[in-house]
Amino acid sequence: MNPEHAERFTPGMVAPCGLNCAVCKRALRREERCLGCRGPDGAKPEYCFSICTIWKCDKLLSSGWAFCDACPDYPCAQVLEKEARYAAKYVLTESPMGNLARIRAQGMEAFLFGERARWECPECGGTLCVHTGECADCGHIRRKP
Repeated sequence: MNPEHAERFTPGMVAPCGLNCAVCKRALRREERCLGCRGPDGAKPEYCFSICTIWKCDKLLSSGWAFCDACPDYPCAQVLEKEARYAAKYVLTESPMGNLARIRAQGMEAFLFGERARWECPECGGTLCVHTGECADCGHIRRKP
């Protein structure tokens, strides 16, 4: 992977639900880039700021948990909805719950290493977008196998 793209894959870009915000179309934009669920509120897209309730969950905020899977109510309805949506709605598949399981099993560093390889564009080494399948750098399109 192109070294400048590796910086996108950081622990701060993994949302509490396990979603890898680094592969979101808003995080891959060249201007007004979203900095992920853990980033500043003003940088969040409208959907993430107003509709998604996971990043502002009272249990998560008051407990100090980094991820939703530490909660006794995991998986809650919001996490299950996000899991189903990212499995079926978008061009490429992402599993927030699967990501959390891999983080727990492998550790964050190994998870991020795997994510860099998984989302790398085969044409230029850029980053593929989960929503569109398009490389943010060269425009190459990858579809679900």
